[in-house]
Parts: sequence; C-alpha cells; structure tokens
Amino acid sequence: MRNWRMSKWSVEKGFSLIELMIALAILGIILAVALPSYRGNVIKARRGDAQQILSSHAQALERYFTTNGRYVTAAAGTTCGVAAQAATASYTFSATCTENTFTVTATPVSGSGQASDGTQTLTNTGVTTGTWAS
Repeated sequence: MRNWRMSKWSVEKGFSLIELMIALAILGIILAVALPSYRGNVIKARRGDAQQILSSHAQALERYFTTNGRYVTAAAGTTCGVAAQAATASYTFSATCTENTFTVTATPVSGSGQASDGTQTLTNTGVTTGTWAS
C-alpha cells in the first residue's frame, strides 16, 4: 500500500520563504560590495577619457605652434589656434592661450557622476593638475 504522506511531499514544489529571504540577503551583500567599486571604476574611466581629450588638444596646439610660431591666431591675441573639444556628458573643455603658452582644462559637469572628481588641466610645459595617472 502506498504511503499517503510521502506522495504529498513529492508533489509540492518551489522555494520556501526562508530560502528566498536568504537568497535576497546574499544578493544585497554582493551589491553592497560591488556597486561602490563599479562606480569608482566608471569615474576613473571617464577621467581617463577626459585626459586623453586634453592630451589630443595639447598635441593639436603644439602642431599649430610648429606651423605658425604661436598658439594664438593673431599676434597679441587670445584666441587659440585650435578650437576646444566639444563638451561631453561628464566634462566641458576649454583652452586659454597666449603667444607662447596654453592651458587646456576639463571641468566636470555639475550634477554628473564626475562632479566630485575635480578639474583636470594640462599646460604647454606638460604640467598637469587634477588626478592624473603616473
């Protein structure tokens, strides 16, 4: 004769509430550890992109200087010979020039994830400010 209780247990399927709660707790712990690290890596990557744009702009200004003998479009002017890069979602870019010097700047956009990252600058002598990789 078949045991009635045995067949009852074999028919029930699924997870208990305790099993689901444990799974959610484990998921919460993993997210609590991983999310700050992920955000930090995103900030670092966007900063690297901005610094690459600054370097490219500096190189373009150096090429302009080699061809024209100055960084500005006219003698005693202040307009850089090469226009600044268009803004991205994270940074705005600007340049200030004299005949013999320039400074290119990346400023974080207010309200973006980079807002707390600080301004990055690069000069014609290679001096940098901000958080640059060594």
